[in-house]
Amino acid sequence: MTSAPVVLSDEGRVVRVLPDEPGLNRTFDYLLPASLAGSETVRIGTIVRFSLNGRLMRGWVTGIDVEPATDGPLKPLKKVSGFGPPRELLALSKWAAHRWWGRPASLLRTASPDRNVPVLPRRPPLDPALLAVAVVVDDVTSMARHALANGGTTILRVPPTADVFPLVIEAARFAGSVGILVIAPSMSVAIHLARRLRRAGAPVSLLPDDWAFGAAGGCVVVGSRAAVWAPIARPGVIIVLDEHDEAYQQEQMPTWNARDVAMERATRLGVPCLLVSPIPSVASVSQIPLITPSRSFERAHWPSLQIIDRSAEEPGRQGLLSDQVGSILRTGIVVCVLNRKGRASSLICVGCQAVARCERCDGPMAYPGDVGTEASTDSGDVLVCRRCLHERPTLCITCGRSKFRGVRMGVTRAREEVEALALRAAAEVTADSPLPLDDVRVLVGTEAVLYRVPQADVVVFLDFDSELLAPRYRAAEQALALLVRAARLVEGRGERGPGRLVVQTRLPDHEVLRAVSLANPDIVTAAESARRIDLQLPPYGALAVVSGVGSHDVIGQLRGDERVRVGGPPGGPYQVRASTSEALSDALAAIVRPTRRVRVEVDPLRA
Repeated sequence: MTSAPVVLSDEGRVVRVLPDEPGLNRTFDYLLPASLAGSETVRIGTIVRFSLNGRLMRGWVTGIDVEPATDGPLKPLKKVSGFGPPRELLALSKWAAHRWWGRPASLLRTASPDRNVPVLPRRPPLDPALLAVAVVVDDVTSMARHALANGGTTILRVPPTADVFPLVIEAARFAGSVGILVIAPSMSVAIHLARRLRRAGAPVSLLPDDWAFGAAGGCVVVGSRAAVWAPIARPGVIIVLDEHDEAYQQEQMPTWNARDVAMERATRLGVPCLLVSPIPSVASVSQIPLITPSRSFERAHWPSLQIIDRSAEEPGRQGLLSDQVGSILRTGIVVCVLNRKGRASSLICVGCQAVARCERCDGPMAYPGDVGTEASTDSGDVLVCRRCLHERPTLCITCGRSKFRGVRMGVTRAREEVEALALRAAAEVTADSPLPLDDVRVLVGTEAVLYRVPQADVVVFLDFDSELLAPRYRAAEQALALLVRAARLVEGRGERGPGRLVVQTRLPDHEVLRAVSLANPDIVTAAESARRIDLQLPPYGALAVVSGVGSHDVIGQLRGDERVRVGGPPGGPYQVRASTSEALSDALAAIVRPTRRVRVEVDPLRA
C-alpha cells in the first residue's frame, strides 16, 4: 500500500472543486483543513466531499493552493474520499465536453472509480522479460513493430479471423514497465484478452473492477469503451481494437467516441496509438496513416462468400428464400440473419426486378409518404431518397418502367419458412433469448443473433439489401461490419469444409460484397469517401442531430450562426451541419442551453 501525506498549515489550503453535478458546470473554492490531511493524498483529480447550499456533494479537486475567487470566508471540505482521475484526464474531459457538447463532470464520472480508493496497491510493474509467450512472427507482428517504431497514431488493417494477441504482446514489450492501455469493443472481448495476458505473465487491470490497480500503473489496462478514461497516468501505448465498431460511441449525451478520445489522449501524451480493424472506418482512413498486410495473408483470413443473386429470378417465384438456400439450411449449425426491426421496405421494379436506388448517394428510393416528407411537385409521381431526400420521377433507371412493388419481411415469418425448408427445428433468437439453445442447429434472428451464438458453420443473410440500402449515410460501413462479425462466427468451422457466409441479394455487384469477395476493404473506402465528399458528410463535414422538446430553442439560436447550416422537418429532429467538427463544436458552445429537455447527438452513427 502506498500513500503520500499532505503537509498543511494551521489555516489550511485553498482548493478548487468541480461538483459531480453536470448541471452546475462551475467550480467552487474550499479549505482543506489540517484535520483531513491524515494519510490521504490530495492532488489534482482527488475525489472529495463538501457541503454546497446545505447539500453534501461529491466532486473533484481541479486546483490546489489557488487564489480564492471570493473575499468571504471559505467552508472546509467535509472529507477526502480518495484517488480520482489523473490530472491529464481533467484536461481531456474539457476537450471532450467541448467536442461533443457535454459537461466535464459527466465524463469525469466515467473516469472515476465505482467505490472510494483511499490508497493504491503496490504490485511489481510489468517486466517485458516475463512475457513468456512464443508468438508467431506473421504480418500482424510485423505491422505492429513498424507502427510502434514510427510512433504517432496508425491504423493497422488486420483481417477478421487473424489473431491480434501478438500485436498486444509487441506493444507491451515496447512500452516496458509503464504499461499499456487496450480498449476492446465489448467486455467479453476484454475479458478474453485479459485471461490470455495473465497466462502470458503480464499484470493486468481489467476495468472497471481493477480501477485501483490500473491507477497504480505498470500494467496492461484492458476494458471496453469506458476504459479510454482509465486512470493509468501515462500508458506507453494505446490500442483500440476494432476501431470501426459502433459500440465505441456513447449513446447518452455527450455522444463521445472512444476511438477519437484515445487518439486525442495519445497525441497529448506523445505516445503511439494503434487503431486496429479489418475494415478501417472512413473517418479514420481519411486522416491517419494506414498499414496493410500482404494480399495473401489478408485473403487467407477472410471466409468464403457465396452470393445468391435474386435479381434474375422470375417475379412469380420470388419468395422469402431462394431455391439454393434449402440445401444450405440442412448443413451443420446455420445462423440466418434478417434485420427486420427498424428497416423500411425496398422498392423493386416489377419489370426488371432492379432495386430503386438513388443516383446521387446510392440510397434506397421510396414514395414520399413512406419517408415522412411531401414531394416538391403536386403530381405525386416522384420517388424520394431515404438518405439524402433527392427526388426523381417514378421511373426505373434500368428499364424505364413506372411500377414498383415493396419487399418487406419479418423474423417470425422467416423462421417459419426456414423451418419448413430445412426440415428441422429452427429457433428465433432475440437479445433476450436464453442460451445455450440445446439441440437447435438452425437459428433465425436480427443481427443480435450474431452476438448471442458462439459459433456456426454457415451464416446466411436472408435479405442483405435491407442493410446495403438502409436510410443511413454509414449503411455500407455498417453492412460490412455485420459481415466481419459473421466471419468470426464461422472461423475454423464447417462440417464440409471451412465456414462460409451466404448472402441473398438483388445487388450482387455492390461494393460491400465485392470487398468481402476479394478480401479488399479499400473498395468500400474509396466508394464511401467519394460519396461523402460530394455530400459533405463526416468526416468531410460535421453533423449533429438535435431532437427533444427543447430542440426549437437550440435551433432558433443556431439559425443565425454562419458557421452551421440547419435542416430537417419543422417538428424535428433537425440536422445541423458544418464544414468541420471544430466549427460545429464552437457554434454549439456559443448557444445558451435550454431549460427544456434536448438531445444533441454529435457525430450520429445512425443518421
